Amino acid sequence: MCIVSDKIKFCTCAKGSVEKLKHYWILYRYSKDKDLFCMGEPMMPTSMLDSSFEENQNTLLNRLNEPDAFDVPLTFKAKDLLEIVVNNNASNFHEPFIYSFKFKKGKWEAEETDPFEIMNHFDEENSGKIKSALRRNIK
Repeated sequence: MCIVSDKIKFCTCAKGSVEKLKHYWILYRYSKDKDLFCMGEPMMPTSMLDSSFEENQNTLLNRLNEPDAFDVPLTFKAKDLLEIVVNNNASNFHEPFIYSFKFKKGKWEAEETDPFEIMNHFDEENSGKIKSALRRNIK
C-alpha cells in the first residue's frame, strides 16, 4: 500500500521518456484539431485496486492546488488533464497507481479519465518526474 506524501513535488527536469521513471506526471492539452479513433481493451481502474486511492487522490488534489506544487511556474488551461503515475516500475502490473485531474475554473479537480479519450483528443504538453512521492507508513 502506497501513501502519497503531502510534500510531493512535480519536477520538469526529466529528460526523454518519463514512462520509465518510478513516479512521473504528464500534462495533456485538449486539441480541437485532433480527432483520432483509438480503441483497445479496458483495464481495472486504479481506484478499484488501491485501498488508499481516495486518501491519495485528496492529498494530490490539495497539493496540486498549492502554488509551489511544480518546480517552475506553469500556465494551465481549461480542459487540461494531468495524469500522475506512482510506483510505475513495480513488478506486478497492478501496483502502479494512476491518478487523473482536470483543470476547471482556475483549479484542479479529480477526474476519472479514459485513456482512449486522451489518445483521441489530447496532446502531451509537458511532463516530468516526481520527487518526494511517497511517505513512510509508520504504524
